[in-house]
Amino acid sequence: MRRKAWLLAAGLVLVASVAMAASVKVITQQAVIRKDKRFFAPPVVTVPYGEIMQELAREGDWLRVQYRGSQGWIHVSAVEEQKLDLSSLMTSKAKETSQDEVALAGKGFTPEVEKAFRAKNPQMRYDLVDGVEGYRVSMEEVHLFVQDGWLREPGGAS
Repeated sequence: MRRKAWLLAAGLVLVASVAMAASVKVITQQAVIRKDKRFFAPPVVTVPYGEIMQELAREGDWLRVQYRGSQGWIHVSAVEEQKLDLSSLMTSKAKETSQDEVALAGKGFTPEVEKAFRAKNPQMRYDLVDGVEGYRVSMEEVHLFVQDGWLREPGGAS
């Protein structure tokens, strides 16, 4: 009898610790988990919109997280805390937001707002905006830019 009570208590502690583990969800089109708590720190892994990560620690505006076996730091602006809602387990899943909707939200537009804006501003060159958004810079190029410009992150290492 005593052994059953001990196993039950241990099981409850395990369930409570899993439920209490903080989770965060990526709310940007993609987020970068970095090696250190700096925006220019080398990336560990890129995480797409909507993915859930386990929060391991918090230091200021930086969270130490784990995602698919990788650990590193992510800024709080790229994620939102996930609340455990047991009632959602009983109901159907809510509609997820598409990647296109996330991209438009990043521009500040919904499809309806963009359509109205295009109608009022036919001279607007969306192809140029798309070109700028499509421009990619490697981490090596970013590090060279930071180094050549003698840039320093506030509160970060040099």
